[in-house]
Amino acid sequence: MKRMRKIIFMVIFLMGIYSFSYDNPDLKLRKERGCRYPDLENIGNRDINGRIYLLFPNFISFKKEIQIGAMLAAEVEKNVKLLEDEDVYRYINGIVQNISRHSDAKVPFSVKIIDTDEVNAFALPGGFVFVNKGLIETADTECELAGVIAHETGHVAARHATERLTKMQLLQWAAIPSIFVGGAGGIALRNGVGFALNLKLLGITRGSEKEADILGVEYTWNAGYDPYGFITFFEKMLAREKKQPGKFASWFRTHPSTPDRISYVKREIENCLPQKKKYIVTTSEFLRIKHKLLEYDNVLKVKNRGKKKPTLKKRNKSTTTGGKKRPTLKRLDDN
Repeated sequence: MKRMRKIIFMVIFLMGIYSFSYDNPDLKLRKERGCRYPDLENIGNRDINGRIYLLFPNFISFKKEIQIGAMLAAEVEKNVKLLEDEDVYRYINGIVQNISRHSDAKVPFSVKIIDTDEVNAFALPGGFVFVNKGLIETADTECELAGVIAHETGHVAARHATERLTKMQLLQWAAIPSIFVGGAGGIALRNGVGFALNLKLLGITRGSEKEADILGVEYTWNAGYDPYGFITFFEKMLAREKKQPGKFASWFRTHPSTPDRISYVKREIENCLPQKKKYIVTTSEFLRIKHKLLEYDNVLKVKNRGKKKPTLKKRNKSTTTGGKKRPTLKRLDDN
């Protein structure tokens, strides 16, 4: 009897899902347009972590992922200067928590602000996010800042770091049989596996960045922000890099080609995200925090202005020879 009830329940449940898909013209349209994650209505309940190589699950549990992230975060904090301002932290943490609540992530999030002018942000496995002060100062609107944070949230939600670790483990296991193959055939096989390993890791990195962009723009939209903030920030970074080559090297070193990103993110917004009547573009709190950071930078400049920078000094003849004349070679007189 219990088994019969379970079967009936499952049939009703599946019928409900089918009915929802059939009766939802927006979902059907997004599928036809080739949207990678068309079920926007289920953000937060979606399983976006598919099988690795179509067969294997992620070997690393959420608990282990958080432990790995905490260990890496501790190492980062040893090597950077953190901005110790409770007001700025509270504001940035509010954005991080808001976006994470409107994402598919299954881990708690924490954030630290790095006191550097470099424009960047990054996320470690397990929900440990680091935002550079320079990123906050460079963004012109809150939706631009939220877009970058949402991109990093996409990495955490899709578990890109632990997926890479799992793939590396699988590729290492695949290399084990080559150890027992001798001669030239064995060398060729081992070299082939090594080459495949490098290609796979490069492919994963490029693919994961694109996936984080697509998920990030969905999470930005879902949290109520204008998703076009994503594009305006990309365009700004591209324009500034052309004017000042090398100044934003940190951003371009850790992110894929900006023109490509603008193209596929714009396509995602236009084809896959339903229009909302209202979006958050910026807030008075964002402007207040930016002004506070500007004042903070000005105070640092004033403090450092009086400090003399170390300079190279020329050697003084009197100090190098103790006041004595240096010995010179005399030419031998012909007489």
